[in-house]
Amino acid sequence: MRLPLILSMLLFGCSFAYSAEIIAVPNFGSNPGEISMYKYVPDNVYSNAPLVVSLHGCLQDATTYSNVGWKELADKWKFYVVFPEQNSSNNKYRCWNWFQSENIKRGQGEIKSIIEMVDRMKADYSIDDTRVYIEGLSAGGWMVSNMLASYPDVFSGGAINAGGPAFCATTEKYSFDIFGWWYLWEGYQKATKCMDGVDQLPSEWGELVRNEGYGGYNGRWPIISIWHGSADKEVDVINQQELVDQWTNVHGIDSTVDISENLDPNDKVIHKEYHNNEGNVLVETYMISGMKHGVPILLDSEHRCGKASDYILNEGICAVRHIGRFWGLDTASRKK
Repeated sequence: MRLPLILSMLLFGCSFAYSAEIIAVPNFGSNPGEISMYKYVPDNVYSNAPLVVSLHGCLQDATTYSNVGWKELADKWKFYVVFPEQNSSNNKYRCWNWFQSENIKRGQGEIKSIIEMVDRMKADYSIDDTRVYIEGLSAGGWMVSNMLASYPDVFSGGAINAGGPAFCATTEKYSFDIFGWWYLWEGYQKATKCMDGVDQLPSEWGELVRNEGYGGYNGRWPIISIWHGSADKEVDVINQQELVDQWTNVHGIDSTVDISENLDPNDKVIHKEYHNNEGNVLVETYMISGMKHGVPILLDSEHRCGKASDYILNEGICAVRHIGRFWGLDTASRKK
């Protein structure tokens, strides 16, 4: 969430009670990012199952963000979930440091720690290497962009809620900055500029992924679902289009909409798809009319999804269910 907002919503001194439903995993790797790992393991998961990595936003923790609905879907569709958690010593507002080069480049910092969590799950359970996915909200969404760019060989799909393009902000440390004050100030300035929206050509965004991410990668790129609220005042809605520009360019397709449709409730959700020449959806977007900064959930009695809290918003549509279907997780139980 936007840093000025954060300054007005300090949560110092709060304690976070962890549900028995998600389990802490200590010593999962070398952990260069010094973050924490939690997992959710449903009963009776079949062999060669999918894995979802879910990144919380600022002012949240793993338990809070586990309420977006992935646990319920994991029970129903049978896949594993990892909930990484930021350490307040890394960022006192628990934001992922998506604007710091040392934490967003392949083999470094926080994103390396998250990859080690994926590796730990593969070591402990039977997981399909071709069905590993990642999603996140706000700072978590920005980090998802960076992870997809830096580790396209690990993830088959991603979802970005109220985030923005990969490598929009890359802050470096300088030897003269002994106390790190310039580092913090420059990171704040660059992050704020990105959240306000940076307009670049698709080719420029695409080159950032190719140059700053996994250099020389020539494999398949992850499919991507992009979500945003039209009333988001923290991360400008322009970021959704910039994400489309970036990832259609990376996929080598144009940014012309192939399908656009209005969805329930009351046609307030606009869904768009971007296809390749074979008609496969490689990038999709959801714009929720009137929604503020957050991820949408659904709380009706028949199709209940998630538990509402700050930035987890009852908007009549279950983002994780749509994302899961886009990734093909609803067919997981038939892929034995």
